[in-house]
Amino acid sequence: MDGECQLQKDIKKLYSIDKDCKPTLSLGQVDFVNCLPINLPIKLEKIHINAKIVNAIPSKLNKMILNSEIDIAPISSYAYLENKDKLTPIANLCIASNDSADSVLLFSKLSIEKLQDVDIALSHASATSNILLEIILKKFYKSNNRFHPLASYISLIDSNYTAALLIGDYALREANKAAKNIFVYDLGTLWKTYTGLPMVFGMWVVRNEVIEKYPEEIKIVSNQLRQAKEIGLTNMFNTVIKTAQEKVPISEDFYKSYFNHLSYELTDECKEGLMLFEKSFKDIRAYCELTAR
Repeated sequence: MDGECQLQKDIKKLYSIDKDCKPTLSLGQVDFVNCLPINLPIKLEKIHINAKIVNAIPSKLNKMILNSEIDIAPISSYAYLENKDKLTPIANLCIASNDSADSVLLFSKLSIEKLQDVDIALSHASATSNILLEIILKKFYKSNNRFHPLASYISLIDSNYTAALLIGDYALREANKAAKNIFVYDLGTLWKTYTGLPMVFGMWVVRNEVIEKYPEEIKIVSNQLRQAKEIGLTNMFNTVIKTAQEKVPISEDFYKSYFNHLSYELTDECKEGLMLFEKSFKDIRAYCELTAR
């Protein structure tokens, strides 16, 4: 009888359904609307993941996972591409757009064609989007700009900059109140227009040493993250939309379109877009190093 009880305990531990078990892993989450389809089923315990949850903006999660302060997280694609020797994609999950991203937006007092040599504020919350903007302006518009990474959120209206890049909920809120004389450019649309490929903004990854230490737990968490995504985009989709409206009040129709524009599956086409993004920023880096000599 005692052996049977122990067996039951072992099974519960293996599948991470023992809620009294102390979490072995830590899981980062981005508290933005675009991550709700994955975050909300976990938060409401439709999927129970036995991990310590850490909420932060992407740029913070980038630093935490590289400093071994967290095990699994959705991080900027740029951070992954620069650290492929330390990180491995998990659950085949990403945040990508195959046209408009709707929450990666450049707000400008001038049209994009007239941004030559102006100062542009970069998002404090992202690495990928900041690099993407530089690629778009330098490669596609042949524009030279001075980029200023900000330490916190700032509205273009309240700044002295000619243009400012915002992502996530910050971009949604700004777009919802932007004056009519402000130009708004969707970086997902611009990338698709010039490359014909999806833009992968973020990816769920795990540190390699964590896979080596906890291989079975990582397999389980990977499956649970995928299950959370499926539930969030199907059975809980209406709840996801209502929660999004509570976070950033915009119409239901907008959010239905918003989530349909996003891809959470790291498809072969997304991987192709990711490879082109990597090549593009490396080309720009090499050019800058060459001209600086």
